[in-house]
This record gives sequence, C-alpha cells and structure tokens, in this order.
Amino acid sequence: MTSSWLLPRRTFLKSASACIALPFLDVMVPSNPARKATGKPPVRLGWFYVPNGVVQANWNPKQPGALTELPPILKPLDAVKHRMLVLSDFAAAHCIGEVGSHEPTGGGILTGLKCKRSEEPEVGGPSIDQIAGRMIGEQTPVDALTLGIDPGHRGDHGYSGTYMSHMSWRSPTTPAALEMDPKALFDRLFQGRPLKAPSWDNAKATAGKPKAEKQNPDDRVGASILDLMREDARKLMGNLGSNDRSKMEGYLDGIRSLERRLDLAEKDSAEAAAAGGGNDKGKARAPGAGAPPELMIPTKAGKPAVYADHVNLMLDLLTMALWTDTTRVATFMFSFEKSGRAYPELGAPGSHHGYSHHNSKAENLDALNKINTHHVSLFARMLNNMSKLKEGDGTLLDNVAFMYGSGIGDGDKHTRDQLPILLAGGGGGAIKGGTHVAFGKKTPICNLYLDMMAMAGLEMEKFGDSTGRLSFK
Repeated sequence: MTSSWLLPRRTFLKSASACIALPFLDVMVPSNPARKATGKPPVRLGWFYVPNGVVQANWNPKQPGALTELPPILKPLDAVKHRMLVLSDFAAAHCIGEVGSHEPTGGGILTGLKCKRSEEPEVGGPSIDQIAGRMIGEQTPVDALTLGIDPGHRGDHGYSGTYMSHMSWRSPTTPAALEMDPKALFDRLFQGRPLKAPSWDNAKATAGKPKAEKQNPDDRVGASILDLMREDARKLMGNLGSNDRSKMEGYLDGIRSLERRLDLAEKDSAEAAAAGGGNDKGKARAPGAGAPPELMIPTKAGKPAVYADHVNLMLDLLTMALWTDTTRVATFMFSFEKSGRAYPELGAPGSHHGYSHHNSKAENLDALNKINTHHVSLFARMLNNMSKLKEGDGTLLDNVAFMYGSGIGDGDKHTRDQLPILLAGGGGGAIKGGTHVAFGKKTPICNLYLDMMAMAGLEMEKFGDSTGRLSFK
C-alpha cells in the first residue's frame, strides 16, 4: 500500500445486485497530521428499552461511587462495567397519563412530552432518536434504525395500543416503522435483493429448443452476498495494511456468519410452522394480578423460535450497522410495554407483565428477577462484542453512547421515578465508566438525552421537559 492512498469513509463493496459498507479502517484516516481529527470515529447513539420495570432491590447499587460489586441483575455486565454508568434518580413525569400506566410510558419515553389519550395515537412531537437521525442522517445510508422483537398489544383506558409497541416517532402522529424480522433487516442494511431461481431445463424439455441463457452468477439462489462481490473485496484487500486486512477478514467472516444464522432461522421457523409449532400457546394467567390469560407471542417465519436467538441476531445486525457507519442512531425494544411474554426457558412460564405485579411474593420476584437479568445479559453480550471490534485508536464500544432501561421503576406500583437506567459505552471519551451516579430525586430523564446528543456533536438547549445538562461526577 502506498502512503498516499486514502480510502474515503463512505466506501462500499459492490456487485451488480448488492453493496455493503465497510468498518472504520486505518486507511480512512488522512496521513496529514493537520487533518487527523477528521478521521476520528463518530459517536453512535442508541436507546434500549425493557418493559414493566425491574426488581429495584436487585438493580440499585448500595451507594454512589465506584462500581466495585455489581447488583445481582447487573452481574452480566461485569466485564464491561468500566464502560458503563449506573444512573439513579431519573424520572419520566411526562409519561404519567390521565389514567393507565403502560401506554403513555412506552409511547412517550423518548418524546419528553405527554401522549394524547386517544384511540388515534398522538404524541408530543418527534422522539429524540428521530431528531438525532435527521441531524446526522445525511452522513449515513440509514438515518435511524427502529428495532424490536414483538408486535404490539391492544391499548386500554382509552389509549392507543400503538403507544406500547412504538417509542420512536417521526412526527406526533407517525411512529417509525418497527423492524422485527432479521432477514428483512439484513436485506435493508446491505441493500440486497431477492435472488432469482435458475430455470434449469432438463434435456427432454429442451430437446430441439434454443439453449437457455447462461446463468448469471448474481442470480444463484443461496449465493452469499460476499460471493457476489468477491472481486471487489479482493482488489480492496490488496491495498490494505496488515491491521486493516485483519479487520476486514473479521468483518467479512461476521457477514458470512450472519448469513448462515439467517438461513438456519428461516429453516427452523418453517419446520416449526409445518409441525404445527408456529404458535406457542403458553396460556399462563398473570400471577397475582387478576389479569386474563395472555398468550406468548407467535413465532413467525424467518424469526428464530427462541427469544434469545432472535434478540442476539437483531443486535448482531445492529452492531454491524453501527460498525460500518450504515447508521449512527438506533432504538431497540426487548419487548413492548406491558408485555405478557413468557420465558419458560428461564423458569418463568407465566406473563412478564403479571410477574411485574409481584405483590412482594417471593415466587413472582424470583421470576421477574430472572427476566430482568436475562435482558441485561443479552445487552451485555452485544457490548462485549463491540469491545472486540477495533476502531481508530480504540474499539466500537468506545464510540457509542447507549441508554438502557425502562420508563417504569417499580412495576408493581407503576412508578415513573427511580427509573432503572444505564449509560453504556465510551461516548467518544465523554463517558468515564465504572461508577454509580445519583442525581437527586426526580431528575428528568430528558436531561440525559441532551448529554447523549452532545456526545454525538448535536447540541440542544432543551428537549421535552428537560431542565439542563447533567454532571456525571
């Protein structure tokens, strides 16, 4: 590689039918010291939402200060606690509705303003993620990703059910479309298209007829997206240094692994549907809540049947999208607000929502604790993966700012204060992790959004019910 060769930041591997973005490579940083700053990796923003609150006693650290020993629910994050802040005393007063609890919480958590009590959804304005996407979206192929696992649920108390499954809003009346299908997400991110099936005529059918046209390699069913752009990749690799070649090899291996897992997910879902197992009827009454039976979410074609497999696949795709700068903004819902999903694989076969109304019963708290810890472990897995992806002088994890948490503190009482909130990543150097910070009772959660935006270079004086920027000391 010649020292004068510089690869533009927005470079793609291309074929006739698809293209994929590249991770941040050393060769994308100008060698001229005066221009070094332009090669600094950008800060990516993410909001990760869990429904129904948490077991507060197993979430909160004993006191502010260094995170020496993590509370039980947060234990899975131990390996990355140096890149994480536990933030206490946040409140979401704007999520308190006229009646009801879950609908205005899910719909309003990222808008900073109250949701209208109406069957037709109307929030206070665009959500913070969509504002961020608009401000930096021109620099990336996708302005913002809105991801989830489960479809929604009907509303109650005169509120639209849309509020519970959509926390990302493009306008006061238009929620961002929720991506739940890993295959559809893969195609969107890597700009693929359905590959055409070959029309192989047998000898008898083609006797005396003109020969079929030669099959285009790009039209092969099951062809890997990488096979379609092998020549472009080969040329690029020849111009890279050893460090960049190593990054590229890992990246391309990751893409191929995702393709294999997507194929297996589609096969498993199809087989489950053919065997009559496409709808898991876990009819478990909400323990202690007096609620009617709630069904587990049906498994649909293309989605892994096991919840953790589905979440991991979606988060791996998100990781790839952020690493390649395909997008810099994302939201992810581990399930919709008021979710009644069952987790029999964890020993929690009843309704999540039901367990959250625990009434201090040990068996309900135990099940809720297992669910809370499971969600954290899936989030921790993604952070650990990001910590291994080299980028600039650090890793991808150093250049993200992710909020993880819920708009409800105690699910039994539907409180909208003492919210369980984490801030993960390095924020491009702005986040000094390994600490528990308490801000004082009922600090607006929107204050945190201002700081996250600033980490990405997006200065805002006010958002929603914010009262100012935070101090993380």
